[in-house]
Amino acid sequence: MARKKKKEIVEYEEGNKTSKLQWLLFAVIIPLLFAVTVSLIVMTIAGVNIFDKAKELGASIPGVSSMIDSESSKDSKVAKDRLVSLQAEVEDQKAEIEKLQKKLEASDQEIEKLLTEKDRLEIELEQQQKQEEDSGKGKTDDKGDNPLIDTYESMSPKNIANILVNLSDNEAVSIISEMSTDKQAEILEKLPPETAAKYTKMLTQ
Repeated sequence: MARKKKKEIVEYEEGNKTSKLQWLLFAVIIPLLFAVTVSLIVMTIAGVNIFDKAKELGASIPGVSSMIDSESSKDSKVAKDRLVSLQAEVEDQKAEIEKLQKKLEASDQEIEKLLTEKDRLEIELEQQQKQEEDSGKGKTDDKGDNPLIDTYESMSPKNIANILVNLSDNEAVSIISEMSTDKQAEILEKLPPETAAKYTKMLTQ
């Protein structure tokens, strides 16, 4: 008998709890959800950004605003660190490019130096061959029959100028005088101004 009464009491309490939950569900939760849904729809139609509003509202609440500020500062720090890293990479790349450009310029200068040396050696070889052919005689007066001058005529004015500055003034002027007028002008343009002036004066004499 006592067990039966106890069982009835338990069932009554459980039924009472269930009825309270049902009342809470139908009287509070469902209307609240409906009101929130309607509010969201109305705000969306009105063009209000719900998330921005929520953020502004959260910023006005002390606890929530500190969380938002903390998250914002964290994102800002990450962005700054990334920016610093990218700037460092750019500087490294610029330094590498500048280094490569210097190497390229040095290579170009070395190539030009080697080409000039090659031309100089070819000229010396031509001179030796001519000396052997002439058996110690002077240069021929016929410009068209002089292989040394023909070799100079085939070279670029810049390379000729680089060679002439390493010869004596008389040798340089002697070579220039046997060339065509156009070639002389091109060579004198490539020479240093004071050297060109000196050779020009010697040529006129």
